[in-house]
Amino acid sequence: MESNNIMQEKLNNSLPLFNGVSKKFDDSTFWGRFQNFRDVTDPSTLFCSKAQLEQSQKLLEDFKKGLVDPTVSNLQLWNAKKNVDAIIHPDTGKSIFLPFRMSAFLPINVVICAGLILPNASIGTTIFWQWVNQSYNIALNHANRNASNQMTNKQILNAYLSAVGISCSLAVGLGYAVDKLSNSYIKNPNVIKGLKMMVPFTAVTSAGIANVLIMRRNETVNGIDVRDKDGNVYGKSKVAGREAVYKVAFSRAATSFPALLLPNIVMTLFEKLKFVQNYPKVKMPLNLAVIGVIFNTSLPAAIAMFPQESVISVDNLEPEFKNLKDKNGNPITELIYNKGL
Repeated sequence: MESNNIMQEKLNNSLPLFNGVSKKFDDSTFWGRFQNFRDVTDPSTLFCSKAQLEQSQKLLEDFKKGLVDPTVSNLQLWNAKKNVDAIIHPDTGKSIFLPFRMSAFLPINVVICAGLILPNASIGTTIFWQWVNQSYNIALNHANRNASNQMTNKQILNAYLSAVGISCSLAVGLGYAVDKLSNSYIKNPNVIKGLKMMVPFTAVTSAGIANVLIMRRNETVNGIDVRDKDGNVYGKSKVAGREAVYKVAFSRAATSFPALLLPNIVMTLFEKLKFVQNYPKVKMPLNLAVIGVIFNTSLPAAIAMFPQESVISVDNLEPEFKNLKDKNGNPITELIYNKGL
């Protein structure tokens, strides 16, 4: 008990002083954003109950009002913010449905990736797992979008059908092309294996990018809210909307790369071990463990490529944002937008 208290005290002292405004780590650097997004993607927040979430929200509200009990530690305040950031959508202020939180991405995608990289999968199996993957991605993208621009049910359905159609067509088409090449032109088994490894990656990455571009098309057409550092919204910008969507699409591609390519490479090395050769049934759980470890790093790293609260110069925005002034009459040179996740 005493050792646990000592560890808690060390952790409490190692964290920056909570002020209710700043992030836990420096959001202007990649490493700082990576550490911040580790909190957002931490699966342990999935176990935060409704009562615990409400308690976390109340603690943060009390802090803003200067009503926090002096016995509340710095660590408790940061943990409260971690729960709120992982569960509450920054635009709507509402709780994100549990399976579609970024913290659920890792455990759910471990299962999906295992299905996507099944060896010698039939066309039916390939289509099924591509459908599952894109269905989940659609829901995830919608739940974590910039919510200042709404989509109709018809737009959501069209985006869903387009993304699923693209991913399934690519996966089946590429798989067929590789089979034709291996039967007619390529005889080297290592080259064939490498090409087959690239099929799910190419299909998932291409469809993932298309998924984001289609699902969040409204943001590029109608724009998203841009605001100053005090939270005052000055209107919707199509330029900011396009930049937000392109950043998220790039991050999605970066997430897929290590998660779908590296496990096959690592498993090729593991399969040379005598233990794995003697007990082939360990291959699947070992593969899932490798995927989980890789996702645990690749997901926050991909999201951290760009700040969630992104800053854009008014010089790069539409003319109506060029001559704005703040409450003190000073020219506004930069505005902020939420790029989504």
